[in-house]
Amino acid sequence: MKINITTPCLNEGKILNNNIIALFNFLNKNVAEDEWQIIIADNNSTDNTAEIAKELEDRFKQIKYFFISQKGKGVAIRHGWKNFDADIYVFMDADLSVDLEALPKLISAVKEEHYDIAVGSRFHKQSIIKRSIARKMISKLYRVAKKIITNSYISDLPCGFKAANKEIIKKILPLIKNNEWFFDSELIILSEKCGYKIKEIPVKWEEVRESGDKSRVKTIALGFNYIKNLIELRKRLKKLN
Repeated sequence: MKINITTPCLNEGKILNNNIIALFNFLNKNVAEDEWQIIIADNNSTDNTAEIAKELEDRFKQIKYFFISQKGKGVAIRHGWKNFDADIYVFMDADLSVDLEALPKLISAVKEEHYDIAVGSRFHKQSIIKRSIARKMISKLYRVAKKIITNSYISDLPCGFKAANKEIIKKILPLIKNNEWFFDSELIILSEKCGYKIKEIPVKWEEVRESGDKSRVKTIALGFNYIKNLIELRKRLKKLN
C-alpha cells in the first residue's frame, strides 16, 4: 500500500534536517511493509529550508521536495497530497509536536479498520499533553465554538496529525475553500457532514520549539480567525443537507 506523508514547512531550517531524518528512521522501522514517501512541502520559505530539503531528497529516494510559491498551510498540504499519488494520505507538522509512536495507529485506522479519516486528538482521554495554559484555554474555547456553530462532534479539529483515504481526496478535498490554518478543520467538518467515518486516536503532544524558534501560530489572532471561518462554513453546510 502506498502512503503519502506530507509535511508542510515554512522557514523550518532549524529543525527540518533532524526531524525529517527522525521520521524517515521511524518509518523504516515501523511501517516497513508499505511503500511510503515523505513529501516536504515548502510553503515559500525564505530561510535555508529549501537547501536542507533538497539535500535530504538527494540522500533518500523516499523523500521528495516540493516548492509552493503561495503561502498557506492548506496550500502546502493540498499540493503535497495531489501531486504524489497514494492509497493513504497523511499530513503532520514539521516540528513533530505529536510523538511518532501514534503514526502507525493513525495509518492503521484507515488501512486496517477502514475509516475514511483518522485524526490525532489532544482531547482523547488517553492522550498525554504538555502545553501552555493560554493554548489550552484557546483550544477549549475553539472546541466549544465548533460544536455550537457547526455541531461537529470531533473533539480536536486543528491538531496537525491526520490521515485520509483516496475517497476523501477525491470527494472532499475539492470542496475545501480555506488554504491556511483552517484547512484541516474544514477537511474534518465537511467529511463529517458528508457521512464519512472518522476515528480519533490518542496522541502524546508537546510544544517542542525552543525559545529562539517559536511556533508560526499567533494563537489569539488565529482563534478569532477560526471563529470567523466556522461561521462562514456553517452557511455552506446548509447546502449539503
